[in-house]
Amino acid sequence: MSRPTKTAAAFMSLLVITAAACRHPRPPAANVLVIVVDTLRADRLGAYGNTRRLTPFLDRLAARGAVFTRTYAASSWTCPSVASLLTSRYPSQHHVTTFASRLADSEVTFAERFARSGYLAGGFSANFRLLERLGYAQGFRYWRADVHMPGGLKGSQLRSQSLAWLDRTWSRSSAHPALLYFQYMEPHSPYDPPEPFRSRFARDDAGNEVDQKKGLDALSRAVHAGRTPTPSDVMVFQRLYDAEVATVDDEIRRLFAELERRGFLDGAIVVVTADHGEEFEEHGGVEHGRTLFDECVHVPLILIAPGVAAGQRIEENVSLVDVAPTLLDLAGLAPEGSFEGRSLVPLLRKRPAGSKQETSGWQAADVILQLLPIEFGKDQRVHERGIIRDFAKLLVRTDGGTEAYDLRADPGEKNANPPALAGAASTLAAALDRAATTLTARAAAPVEGETLDAATKEQLRALGYGR
Repeated sequence: MSRPTKTAAAFMSLLVITAAACRHPRPPAANVLVIVVDTLRADRLGAYGNTRRLTPFLDRLAARGAVFTRTYAASSWTCPSVASLLTSRYPSQHHVTTFASRLADSEVTFAERFARSGYLAGGFSANFRLLERLGYAQGFRYWRADVHMPGGLKGSQLRSQSLAWLDRTWSRSSAHPALLYFQYMEPHSPYDPPEPFRSRFARDDAGNEVDQKKGLDALSRAVHAGRTPTPSDVMVFQRLYDAEVATVDDEIRRLFAELERRGFLDGAIVVVTADHGEEFEEHGGVEHGRTLFDECVHVPLILIAPGVAAGQRIEENVSLVDVAPTLLDLAGLAPEGSFEGRSLVPLLRKRPAGSKQETSGWQAADVILQLLPIEFGKDQRVHERGIIRDFAKLLVRTDGGTEAYDLRADPGEKNANPPALAGAASTLAAALDRAATTLTARAAAPVEGETLDAATKEQLRALGYGR
């Protein structure tokens, strides 16, 4: 018998490989679920030490995966922070710094990378400024941000819209995996929690239910008058906020139940985080977008994925710009060259007790914070940028002054410029200047945004902006 030609041999080899692949097919690509809870402070979750039992579902979820205990948003309000989450780039690079900013088409979002790999991507935002026309929908086959809801869609509405789209687009038998992105508006102000959470959590220390209208009116009058709200006013603010946190926890529980029933979460990659936090007069202000103190930038980050051991608590400093590269890594996709963040997967590898993180291929990096002018209403910013290295934090004020804090000894950031950080402060300031130069060199060209009309400004004022 004559030997087969090279062509015939190659064809036979292909048949063998194809047959083997049929016997041992590659596992299907994992679905991806990203949940961003607008304005959720890390310290409101039981997984981060809260004892009020506001988040029973998220706490159970955290126990199933990894909790990153020291995660920071790139900024302290929604538009720049979400743009940084999507693109793994900083506000000074993507130029989303105002309510009217538009994310440039040249920016690459993680949704675009997943879409190129065959994912069906759907995004659902209860925040009415995360609009398709402003660039947030890049890579998503479907994007919904309802401009007709001044306070944002309720979680139940977000759930029903997303499930209707998912049922039209994806099923267990679908040939393509799916990516779902959610931006919940609870617990963003104005706080109006439903029952039973209002009765359960919106109570004063004597057990009496707080009066939302009276409390928020008093708070608003104080802010407009330029005076410090009373402790009683702030307490009302906090308790209503807590009830909203409990509300969104229950809404996420309901969403997960529906997704599990459909099989969407089987082997899925799941991320739960927040775009920023909220301040309650810890440093002389309320709400967010004024400062870069931890109450506004320290956010939760929970990650569940195949191969990620349950019950991990990762204590290294990480940033929301690290989420996008982590998602690509977990899904087996190639890195994106424009991303500034790093994959967190090395931190998830199981290590011997007591071993140093560097042994897993991870090198500690500085966390960069930015708060550029919002350009709506009076500029109330206290800080414009910051840097965190280990437990040392340096903030640069809008007047050019600096504040250094030791987050280990002073987690509440009450004692600026302690003697122990005298040498470190100048080192951090120099590192922050170098980072600014480096990031600017890799910045995109800014694009023209839109003009805010009177109705939009009124909607923003209803959410606490532009006072």
